[in-house]
Amino acid sequence: MDLQKDDFGASLPRRVSSDDLTKLLQYYRKGLTREATDYLRRRGIKAETAEKFELGFEPFQIGFYTPQGKLGGYFTNCLVFPVRDANGLLVDLIGRGINGAKPKYKALVGRGDVFYNEQILSHSEDVLLCKNVFDALSLEQVDLPTLSLLDSTFKEAHAKKLADKRVFICYPNDDKGRRESNRIAGLLQEVARETYTVFLPEGFRDINHFFVQVKNPPEAFRKLLKDIVDESLKTPVSADARNLVVFLEEFQKRHHGESPGISTGFSELDEKLVGGLRTGLYLFTGEGSIGKSMLLRQMADYIAAEDTPVVYVSWDMTGFELWARSIARLLGVAPKQVIAGQVPLEQVNQANQNYAKLAKNMWTFEGGVDTMLPEVEDYIERIKQTIGRAPIVFIDHLLRIPYRDKEGRIVQQNYALVSYALHQWSRQWDTPIVVAAPEQIHRHPMSGSVEAAADVILTLRLATEEADEREEERKEKVSLYLKKNRNGTLGALHFEFDKQKAIFRILSST
Repeated sequence: MDLQKDDFGASLPRRVSSDDLTKLLQYYRKGLTREATDYLRRRGIKAETAEKFELGFEPFQIGFYTPQGKLGGYFTNCLVFPVRDANGLLVDLIGRGINGAKPKYKALVGRGDVFYNEQILSHSEDVLLCKNVFDALSLEQVDLPTLSLLDSTFKEAHAKKLADKRVFICYPNDDKGRRESNRIAGLLQEVARETYTVFLPEGFRDINHFFVQVKNPPEAFRKLLKDIVDESLKTPVSADARNLVVFLEEFQKRHHGESPGISTGFSELDEKLVGGLRTGLYLFTGEGSIGKSMLLRQMADYIAAEDTPVVYVSWDMTGFELWARSIARLLGVAPKQVIAGQVPLEQVNQANQNYAKLAKNMWTFEGGVDTMLPEVEDYIERIKQTIGRAPIVFIDHLLRIPYRDKEGRIVQQNYALVSYALHQWSRQWDTPIVVAAPEQIHRHPMSGSVEAAADVILTLRLATEEADEREEERKEKVSLYLKKNRNGTLGALHFEFDKQKAIFRILSST
């Protein structure tokens, strides 16, 4: 099996058959070292469980090696888990880093549509749904039918597979896990026979931690499930009291700086955004040609340079045009000079080498007239599974995004529907979604719905009317107005936009 570079730089298998995966799995199973088995034992996973679930491992190797037909180094320091579909066909391999290895999860193929341990659905009416694989193994060891999504995102397609089942959602015992549990419960409401959310006692991170720490964990956990069912009969909707400890823990993380926002590259903007970008939909509006795309690209490049993954989706520019703007900023020249090929080759080559340092964290997706949101969502989900974390998503721009209804028909003037979908993306991936839009969106009849979906709305405008008459090459003073800021303050930031050097510099904030 060989690797290819896709159009956006990600290393992905070209075409992987079930036979290819089987051969790889056999190879990784032979690599289950003492280090790996010791780690499994510390996590409470028995040797017979590792054998039953065909666990493998790829140890760290000194030097470069690529055994024939193998992906040398792809799963380094990762336990390898086979993913089989409902018929038992091997469809993917998932790596799970041990001893702090990053990323935590890494998919080979990216079959996020398939549950880990999906075969149990054919013979069990009760199902426990976990996020973490060690939670699933802990439960399976005591004969509780369990599914895991590993690092994939639960969607409607997953919910349909759980139709008429009694589902217990067993996600991590933190703020993010609680919010995701609530989202999943909402998706299951119309399809599952019954849905329960498992709240672990205070002090336990997740199911595996519970099983490792408590005495007689099988009995204690079964009692916990029984209590949850009994309590649900008495109080179908849980009060906020269940979440108080989790909320306090989240506050403590932020208080100690353990849960910072993502910096935009502008400290004054970060301050108004309460530490930077966080989960939510950020809408950047402004008149045409004022520099929205340039500002978003500058922010995206900064974030990628800080070793944070970024997906930049554009229905407005080609990948080359976006690259040209980034190179122009590095060289301090106008983007049109790079696009026209008017910059000395050696200078561009040097800038390209410098840009490569951040490009390893950047994926660019070119949208077309037929590119719908589900296609973009699947692409981002695949990247998330491959790198083991959700990227920051930039989209340019809102009015260019086509949208189809459930019957497949194009919906005209769909801005509210698209905004709501993007808002949901931010929640399901727990990541910022940053979107450019023309200022005319404020004058659209559906502008109220668009603004309701956004968590933050920022409008870019020329600072003075006289600036409209300046020559294109000259510097312009522009202001970024915070029109809506769900968790922060309103105000304005004043920039100098140097078109000649393709860069925004902040002057002041008010």
